[in-house]
Amino acid sequence: MLFKLFCGFLLYYLHLSFNILPDLISYKKDIVYLSNYFWSDTINYLIFLFTGKLNPSWYFTFATEGERAFFFVRYLSFINVLAAKNMCLTSLYSSLIAFLGLWACANRLADWFVNNGFTRINKLKLALSIGFFFTPSIAFWSSSLMKESFLWLIMGFLIAFFLDICNWWKQRREQDFMGIGIVIKKILFLVLCLCLFLLKYYYFALLVPLLFAFGISFFTGNYFNKSIRFQLFVFLGSFVFIVGLASNLHPNLWFSRLSEAIFINQQNILATSGFDSQINFVYDYDFEPIYHNYEDGEYQSYPSYFQLFEQSPKALLAGLFFPLEINFSTFGSSTFNYYRLASVIENWIILFFFIQTISVKKLFHKISSLFFFQKNSSEPSTTKNDSLAILWLLGVLFCIGMATLLALSAPNLGALVRYKVGFLPFFIFGIVMRLD
Repeated sequence: MLFKLFCGFLLYYLHLSFNILPDLISYKKDIVYLSNYFWSDTINYLIFLFTGKLNPSWYFTFATEGERAFFFVRYLSFINVLAAKNMCLTSLYSSLIAFLGLWACANRLADWFVNNGFTRINKLKLALSIGFFFTPSIAFWSSSLMKESFLWLIMGFLIAFFLDICNWWKQRREQDFMGIGIVIKKILFLVLCLCLFLLKYYYFALLVPLLFAFGISFFTGNYFNKSIRFQLFVFLGSFVFIVGLASNLHPNLWFSRLSEAIFINQQNILATSGFDSQINFVYDYDFEPIYHNYEDGEYQSYPSYFQLFEQSPKALLAGLFFPLEINFSTFGSSTFNYYRLASVIENWIILFFFIQTISVKKLFHKISSLFFFQKNSSEPSTTKNDSLAILWLLGVLFCIGMATLLALSAPNLGALVRYKVGFLPFFIFGIVMRLD
């Protein structure tokens, strides 16, 4: 916790000294204005906090742009009120709530692994510690006045409550009980789903369907005592169906507009990015540069889903491991990017250990043992091992999906380093767990 608070303190003062995050200027301006309204117009401030409706008499224009940032600033202003309008203390509180979310998630994962037969406790603790608490980019970028701090508060407790609900359902079969605690957790789980959608709808669109699909397969395995193969098919089928439902919740998630939304965001970010910080995707079709292809507020052509799929391997590598290179010609000068140097060093370490985990023989054995070489497919398998296998699949799909989508829609290396802290703890946890 002290390391996390130190990272938040460091990020805040580095920003004050070098202005590394322009967004924080807008956040700070809005936070100060809104927290002042708490003391001058408390009732309307609380109405605004819970509904997002500004009192017309305030005549307030936000420096922050975008609905998601607006949602984040609302609650950050309340933290600023609790911190007596001290911005440094507000930064520390933001780091603390991110730590609480990471801590809740890591603890529930540890309990789930132990309760489902995993015996290498020290390795489990080491993997969770490195992945969730001591990876520098995670500790640094999910702290201070960053949306990723609030993201991990929401996502950490969302996953923790979901696993608690699954455990409660499993115990309820053995002894019928219904405590008030589990009712509160169910309500909070739904509230956190809404908060995740309002803050980062693309994380919601992937994580929540994966969790519900896991819950359905977990129910199938425990209630009907079905084989692992059946549970996997149920998990994948449920995931596809729930993703289809979730895609209707936001215009940028509609299947008819998803390619367009990714491409427009991609081109807008590339237009404001330096050449050395861009991830360039080359599409095999007649396409003019952004400044010649924009007319009356609409782009004239978009890549097809197949063309996006062609770029997905590069996007996946970028989302997991980039940046991997840096220009040392300016080393020692004021223009040298030390933040990128730290990220490059970290990514090379992650890539090195990831390569150590690759074993085609082990992968083939795992897949074949699940699908082909069972003695009798009608025999029920061990539900403890089944739930761990599907939980691993959930984590793999989440990391692959978020890494690919984030790199495609935000092809800026600096932005990507920040955005990927939402899935990076799971990726590093999986790497450490796979190391012999």
